Amino acid sequence: MKFKTLIILIMLLLAVIGAHPAFADNYVIDEKLFKEIESNLMCTDGCGMYLKTCDNQTAQQMRVEIREKMGEGMNPEQIYGFMMSIYGEEVMAAPPASIPFNIVAWVTPFLAMLGGGLVIYVALDKWVFIKKTEGNELDVDQADMAEYEEIVDEEIKKYF
Repeated sequence: MKFKTLIILIMLLLAVIGAHPAFADNYVIDEKLFKEIESNLMCTDGCGMYLKTCDNQTAQQMRVEIREKMGEGMNPEQIYGFMMSIYGEEVMAAPPASIPFNIVAWVTPFLAMLGGGLVIYVALDKWVFIKKTEGNELDVDQADMAEYEEIVDEEIKKYF
């Protein structure tokens, strides 16, 4: 009885160890996850292409590394960390937001465009719109207005 229990425990232990990704030789890679990781990385040989679209030797080597790390059971964040430790931060297609400089580098162009648009609007408002309205205003007092009305009435009577 004890012998059967010992054999069952050993078989269960081997099954658990064999099912672990680090020990499995034929671990199936989740292709959807692989494609997602691949699309978030850049090829680092200087071509400037996403890893997903690049076909050179460096890109192929990077894909092998990703598959190996996925086979070892690493999650995407660990794989990104591993790739950054080898190739540097420029391997990421979008710089990580955890670094404050990266946030500033992404936000500054948009703020500059908004500020430039505001400056253009204020300049147009002061230089163009005010000058148009200044030329159209009439400074006429009531005495002059009565005189103009008489002239207009006389002209109307001539034609009717």
